Amino acid sequence: MYFPIIRGRQYDLLALRELQIKGLLSERIVPIIEPIKLSSTLLSTVRAFEDNKRKMVIISNPKVGSFTGELVLPSVYQQFRDIMSYDTVFIGHHLNRDSENQIMHLQQEFNVRLENLAIIHSERNLVRLYREIFNDVNAQLNIIPSDNSFRRQLSGQDVIGLDDKFNKLPRNVDYLEQENEFFSEEHLFFKDEGYIGFSDFSVVGEEYNESGFAPYAVAIHIVYPNRENALEIMHFVSDSNSDTSDPAGKFSEALEKLVQWYQSYISDERMNTLAMQCLIQHHQQGTYPGLPTLKKLSIMHHLELIGRLLD
Repeated sequence: MYFPIIRGRQYDLLALRELQIKGLLSERIVPIIEPIKLSSTLLSTVRAFEDNKRKMVIISNPKVGSFTGELVLPSVYQQFRDIMSYDTVFIGHHLNRDSENQIMHLQQEFNVRLENLAIIHSERNLVRLYREIFNDVNAQLNIIPSDNSFRRQLSGQDVIGLDDKFNKLPRNVDYLEQENEFFSEEHLFFKDEGYIGFSDFSVVGEEYNESGFAPYAVAIHIVYPNRENALEIMHFVSDSNSDTSDPAGKFSEALEKLVQWYQSYISDERMNTLAMQCLIQHHQQGTYPGLPTLKKLSIMHHLELIGRLLD
């Protein structure tokens, strides 16, 4: 099982929603959404999963964004209560030093049972606190850093290994020096390593920035299976990168490289994802979807490909 952590940005959520609505998201994928604000896109994405009886995790105490502050508003809090009451939603919780009080609040406000929570662990020294809170029950899911000593401390629990697989470089232009690199093989070996599933931050990475900026270079990040079915990632980067002008032209340059490379994989049905079809169509028609949509397509391709490999 794959449990990707999706930050609640608009286009990241749209990637999830579009795959779900079109029936292209494998049932072996259970997304973990970390909301950054209670947006209409978040609400419609959760409803799309509820309508199709698909499970997801929503983190109740996100570490990023303005969501936690918004919950003091009664209207926002009520909408949050509504979506957290869906049968298909598991409540996620970042374990922290105040978790005892926060989890007690979740039990009182949402009538949630301890064994139905999804706990995201990040500090080894908080495992004792987890044991004290949960006592003789186990959380539904325990997402932990992919670390053998961490896993041993949670022996007897169903654990999911979390790792940030995306190599985030300071600038898009830096990927010109690293066009191809290894990405992940967790989908092949997570069971052998004692996990019930694996987790990452897709092709976005764990680092979170509140706002975007106009890049000097446009980069398209595409994951693909190598001969051993491990995943590698290609970075297709524009060439005219001296300033921030003409993003459409930069996209065309990067896309031309992708299309030429894709000729070697066009016969691999696993790579014929909806996102790849959209990118090929943009190349044929000479259209530019915008940088946010480009990120959405990279995420969609990654999620659909992982689903096909797991299925």
